[in-house]
Amino acid sequence: MLVIHIIICIVVYLLMRAGILKSTRMIMPLVCMVPAAGLAALLVLEIRSRGKQEILEEVGIEKLKINDEIHRSILMDEDPVEDRIVPLEEALLINEPSARRELMMEIMYANPSDYVEQLKEASLNDDTEVVHYAVTALSELQKEYDLQFQELEWEMRKHPEDTELEDRYISLLSRYLGSGLAEGNARNVKLRDYSDMLGRRLETRQDSLRLYRDKVETDLQIKEYGKAYQVIQEILGRWGKNEAGYLLLLRYYAAMNSRAGIDSVLGMIERKGIYLSPEGRTEVRFWQKG
Repeated sequence: MLVIHIIICIVVYLLMRAGILKSTRMIMPLVCMVPAAGLAALLVLEIRSRGKQEILEEVGIEKLKINDEIHRSILMDEDPVEDRIVPLEEALLINEPSARRELMMEIMYANPSDYVEQLKEASLNDDTEVVHYAVTALSELQKEYDLQFQELEWEMRKHPEDTELEDRYISLLSRYLGSGLAEGNARNVKLRDYSDMLGRRLETRQDSLRLYRDKVETDLQIKEYGKAYQVIQEILGRWGKNEAGYLLLLRYYAAMNSRAGIDSVLGMIERKGIYLSPEGRTEVRFWQKG
């Protein structure tokens, strides 16, 4: 029986890697550790995942014209896990084991990458079962990212001139850094990798304001202020009427603790009549108030 179970686990993993099974790999620990129930949970999750996919494929432009209250209520259904994130935080505080465990399982069945902060909080709980679920989910998420990094790095070594691979790697780094998984020295290493990759990409993508902005924000995080200032000047030279360069310059002077620099940027924005988005106006008003 043990040999059969091991074979089933290997087959399930290979099917997931091949994309035949649509379920998240976060379910693998449950399949491996709880033979019968884990496989049953996988089948249920697989049916749910495929059901959602079919619904998405059927929706066309014509189906956006909704006049029926019944259809509207179906399309507006919210993710039950997302609705219960605040209850999860409350359950951790008021010590309700059954509620905690139920919500933890729902998160593991859904998409754990959307709830990293909640999983981190749960990993510090005094309920050992909740801690086990949370730590397992965080560990599997980290392994998933590590595997993606390894696969992309291997492809990039084989095809060093492939810019599409660079774009995929930059996107992966951005998702990973935004996920909240990386902490401490490991996060700093990835931030420096991200900064270096953005710098290389900008050599051939000098028309991308988004890449320039990401480069500056990353350099400010790793305290590479000289590099950040240099890129900001490039932004101002290329997009002198866009708010992006001026707002980044405000953040640069804020990081340098220079009130005089902040005031000079506020003066430039006013003199040049730079159009500000609602977010930009909010940031400028904050600095105008001192």
